[in-house]
Amino acid sequence: MNEGLQIGHSMAEVAADNAGETWKRLAYEAFVKHAKSHEFFMTEDVRSSNPDLPTPPDMRAWGQVALLAKREEVVSGHLFTRAKSRSVHGMVVTMWRSNIFKKEASDD
Repeated sequence: MNEGLQIGHSMAEVAADNAGETWKRLAYEAFVKHAKSHEFFMTEDVRSSNPDLPTPPDMRAWGQVALLAKREEVVSGHLFTRAKSRSVHGMVVTMWRSNIFKKEASDD
């Protein structure tokens, strides 16, 4: 892993620790739930789909949640894309591919 990526992962870990164990658990549960119903998504999609989830003190905490989901094989990196959120100014982010997606039966 390159040094910049390693620093980013460390900062995400600190941010998640600062958000607290309850927030980490709730955020991870929201991430997994989203992965069950969406085959492809970005972390910001999980955030916007869960407006009742408290906002962590540092949004980088979500990075740690995504990394945990990747380690637990809930998701895998699919491709890189531009973020939709204006607050990150079009930053390049990971498009996740769910490994637990369950397509609903169609009502044909």
